[in-house]
Amino acid sequence: MCSRILALIEVDERAHQVIESLKLPGHKVIACSNYKEAIRLIQNIRFAMIISDVHLENGGNVFDFLRWVKRNASTIDTPFVLYSCKPTSTAKYLEDSIRCSARLLGASKYIVMDSFDTDEFRRQIAPVCPPVLVASSAYPKKRPLRELHKYRTRTSACDPHQHATL
Repeated sequence: MCSRILALIEVDERAHQVIESLKLPGHKVIACSNYKEAIRLIQNIRFAMIISDVHLENGGNVFDFLRWVKRNASTIDTPFVLYSCKPTSTAKYLEDSIRCSARLLGASKYIVMDSFDTDEFRRQIAPVCPPVLVASSAYPKKRPLRELHKYRTRTSACDPHQHATL
């Protein structure tokens, strides 16, 4: 089993780079190219993280999307990352105000890259990236109940005056 990540990246080349970068450690990335599709996916699938283009052009506004995610009870705690690659001069000029507004609305991270670098992207996203979950077969087997009896204490759980010692 792996962590699902939603990537709302409108430019196909950039979407491919982000997806491949996140797939390397084992995440499952579901990509979409517009705001409405992202909302539909979030309503039907639980994601461990959401990544969105900062400057949406195919309809919708990143602030509306972020606000919707943070007001939705099922996604309020989901890390939300804003991403901009190869920003225009106007985007660079507006970066500080967009970054501040995004943080106030609940964005976990704001990443700007002049050109995509997989290692740098993964380094920047690491603090908010969900861990890759391993398959259940990798977990140790459960101990039989008889083996756990040696860890019992003589203390009654109902008596607050007795203290257990291990």
